[in-house]
Formats: sequence, C-alpha cells, structure tokens
Amino acid sequence: MGDPNAREVEGVVTVLGGPKVLGRGVRSPQDLAEGVRKGLPFAALSSVMEEYGISRGVLCDILHLSPRNFLRRKEQERLSPDESDRLYRLARVLAHANRVFERPDESADWIQTPNAALGKQQPLTLLDTDIGVQQVDQVLGRIEHGIIG
Repeated sequence: MGDPNAREVEGVVTVLGGPKVLGRGVRSPQDLAEGVRKGLPFAALSSVMEEYGISRGVLCDILHLSPRNFLRRKEQERLSPDESDRLYRLARVLAHANRVFERPDESADWIQTPNAALGKQQPLTLLDTDIGVQQVDQVLGRIEHGIIG
C-alpha cells in the first residue's frame, strides 16, 4: 500500500488480530475510529497479549483497566470506548515498531527492554499516557531514520 494512512491502518489492524478479529470492513482511519467509538472486541486485546507477550497486569495498567473490569470486559466480549482508544494507541505504537524492526517478536523485545533514550524505562510502561506514546514514537522515528540505535 502506497498511502501512508492505509499502511498505518493495515499495521494497526494486523496488531489487533486482523480481519478475523475486527471484521473485513476496517480499511480507513474512519473505520478504526468508528470501531473505537463502539468499543473494540475483547479478542483484539487477547491478540495483543498473545502476539507481543504482554502480561495481563501490564496491559491492564496501560488500558487503566482494573482486574475486575478485565474479567467483565472478557465476559461482555467488548471494551469500552476509552479502553478501546488506549488499546488503539498501543496498537499504533506496536505497528510503528513492526515497521522499524520488521518482526513482531523483535518489536515485543524492544518495547519490553529498558531504553536509555527513555530514561532507562521500558517503552511499554510509558504507553499509558499520550505523552508517553509520543516519547516512544519519537524514539522509534529516530531508530527508523538511523539517528540512534
């Protein structure tokens, strides 16, 4: 896909479990926004946990989701719009990492390894706020352009 928006959407959809989880109709930023507003399927959260080896506790922290609400969402099979928005942000960063490192397992390693450019914090632990997401995206952009290793 030549269109950067389409490429980003495709990357995010892949991170969230692909068409099998989100349905085949998610092809544009507007489609993703609509899915977030309705609440993403719980299966998308499960896909991220499994594919990237992120523990339930860490994912709950990022999504601001209590263990009790985690179980409730699992039962309801859908996240709230706010939780979905946070999961989308995480998926967008993971899709960016996948473009940089070219393999989900390398992206998973990178987001869970303390990083000097981020004050020796794991990138994953910063993804609970928009500011943290921006910091991690900036470091990924520098790696992508060969500025830091």
